[in-house]
Amino acid sequence: MLIDQLKQMFNEVTLAKKSEAIPKHYHPEFVMYTNEQRMTFEDFLDAHKEIYGKSIGYSIEYDETTFFESGNKVAGRMWITTSRPNEASTKIEVILIVHFKDSKIHRLWELTYPDWSALPAFNH
Repeated sequence: MLIDQLKQMFNEVTLAKKSEAIPKHYHPEFVMYTNEQRMTFEDFLDAHKEIYGKSIGYSIEYDETTFFESGNKVAGRMWITTSRPNEASTKIEVILIVHFKDSKIHRLWELTYPDWSALPAFNH
């Protein structure tokens, strides 16, 4: 089930802060479209190496009633909460559509509120 595979990725990559696990879960032709930005596999990997090197923690909540799987796509709504020392936590709502190819995440279309890329924790 692709929904389970997606959740496994969040456990092994995001929650564990393991950028080295990205190639296991993401297709080499991966492209992410997020809040009017486009990131390739290389962009995504480099950004996560930098971000995961910072003092940041994550927690995830899934809106199970919204997750839907059809063919090689998953869509749903979730929240990723970031926390950093001496800062208030930020809860980010994520609406996403994920396309899988060769059992890996191939395309990701997402909208987040607030826009994750405008948050201080993700400034490069």
